[in-house]
Amino acid sequence: MSKLRAKRMTPLIHLAQKSVNEALSYIGNLQQSIHSENQKKQSLVDYQGEYLQQFQQAGSAGMSGNKLQQFESFILQIDMALTRQQFQVQQFEQQLQQAQKIYLQLNQRLKSYEKLQEKLHNRAQAQENRQLQSFLDEMGAQLHRLKQTAQQ
Repeated sequence: MSKLRAKRMTPLIHLAQKSVNEALSYIGNLQQSIHSENQKKQSLVDYQGEYLQQFQQAGSAGMSGNKLQQFESFILQIDMALTRQQFQVQQFEQQLQQAQKIYLQLNQRLKSYEKLQEKLHNRAQAQENRQLQSFLDEMGAQLHRLKQTAQQ
């Protein structure tokens, strides 16, 4: 009976393993997204630095008020883009933390299912061993009685 119960755990374990694998895949995708978004953010920072350097060079050579306004407006746009990009990175990082928590829960559930299956299997094996030993003891006793009756 316990062996059958242990065998019935197999589909449940397969489903739990599938969930764990999906969680790991999702975590990998999030990590790739974070890396990509950080690269985009770094590109914006680099571009901002280059643009500020151009602004300083143009400013030292003298520039009109209109040109100054255009530079400031563009720097503000870059700052806003950096803020949005940082927010995007934070969103992905929060999703990653949540996904990692879920993964840990799913993995723990999988381990407990595997442990239960092993326990049921061991229990069934022990029961089979006891039954076999009982059978062998009975056969040994019958053999002993047959030898005694044959000797008489």
